[in-house]
Amino acid sequence: MSTIAIVGGGIAGLTAAFYLSAEHDVVVFEHETTAGGKIRSQHLDGFLFEWGPSSFLSSAQELNALAGELELTDAVIDARSEAKNRFIYWGGKLHKLPSKPPEIFSMSLLSPSGKLRAFRELFVPRRDAESAAEDESVHEFMARRFGAEVAERIVMPALLGISGGNAASTSLAAVFPRLPDFEREHGSVIRAMLRGSRTKTQLRSFAGSGMQRLTDRLAERLGDRVKLGTTVTRIEPDGAGWRVIHDRGDVAVERVVVATPAGAAAGMVAGFDAELARQLGEITYAPMRVIAAGFRREDVAAPLDGFGFLAARGFGVRILGAIYTSSMLPEQAPPGTVYIRMFMGGAAEPSAALLDADAARTVALGDLATTLGITAEPIAYHERVWSSAIPQYGLGHRKRVQTIEQLAQAHPGFALTGNAYHGLGVNDTVRAARAVAARIG
Repeated sequence: MSTIAIVGGGIAGLTAAFYLSAEHDVVVFEHETTAGGKIRSQHLDGFLFEWGPSSFLSSAQELNALAGELELTDAVIDARSEAKNRFIYWGGKLHKLPSKPPEIFSMSLLSPSGKLRAFRELFVPRRDAESAAEDESVHEFMARRFGAEVAERIVMPALLGISGGNAASTSLAAVFPRLPDFEREHGSVIRAMLRGSRTKTQLRSFAGSGMQRLTDRLAERLGDRVKLGTTVTRIEPDGAGWRVIHDRGDVAVERVVVATPAGAAAGMVAGFDAELARQLGEITYAPMRVIAAGFRREDVAAPLDGFGFLAARGFGVRILGAIYTSSMLPEQAPPGTVYIRMFMGGAAEPSAALLDADAARTVALGDLATTLGITAEPIAYHERVWSSAIPQYGLGHRKRVQTIEQLAQAHPGFALTGNAYHGLGVNDTVRAARAVAARIG
């Protein structure tokens, strides 16, 4: 039985360690004093505040499978049906997004000509093979197929909400890989969606302690194999194996998996592969401020009958959007209250994530007054700032990741995983970590 070191105790590292631990000795090094990475759930003032991912989709096969293996299936809770309603703040008011294609005709966000242009997507020719081989931005693809209004009024704010990224510089193939497949295979995104599965998906979380229940259970199963408060500074080849150097000493292992953000990984590998370090360092991250506010129900006149809203830039609102958590997952808020999560920063305005606390509070509450008419003081208000929150999948991302993986594979017994490479979501990260565990184990 070999010894494998996992550097990073977030969802990627914990998942890889869990699957490897069945047949190997594993040790997980995590520099924070708690495991889980950016999956953080905290009970404060009677609310359950989520500072990272707050839910997952019922279609998340790998995550659902992991929950089953951790005996957490009975703890899974579904969001209320209102979660299907989503809005965009544009031009000074909220506009409901269509949940199915026919509703596009009644939506207020697009002009009549914008609606007709969107449906002309059915007849837009697909890119030729030579053009299709080139990376295309999310904005460029959506404008080409659906028109400028869809790209600017829906896609730009939507991508800010998903990844904190700029749709004009984000790789479509890296973030939404199915869309170019739809165009290539069906000639139309709309046609592909109409022919696709009618299976309904819904948002889910875990009862009690929210998303952190997943990482807590992983850490519990791994037990004292998780070394908290231990910072790995570098990794070195050591004969046929590896040496992991950390602030409390060093350890020799047969194999090593680095499951940290790309920048941290770059610093660890620079001593034995400068080009790998350089490529990892090219993956940038957007900062994000997560703000959670609770109000008395009687102080909020807005119905909050949905998932929440995304806010387009240029209309005097600096928050990227808000999630109506108490409408989706009522158990996360005390009875008779409203719980809203807001986001500031991202690639659109990184400085907003780094405002001082008082200035950020003024902005956030002012934007709630503008968008939802909430002028009362919150009965609970807390925030968390992530200086490097979400990796940005820029143009050329998939090619860069291919290069990174080729360089990594040149070092036997070494692997990388995490959300910097093959998908931003929790399910993407679980899938990638499980694949790495199967390959290196």
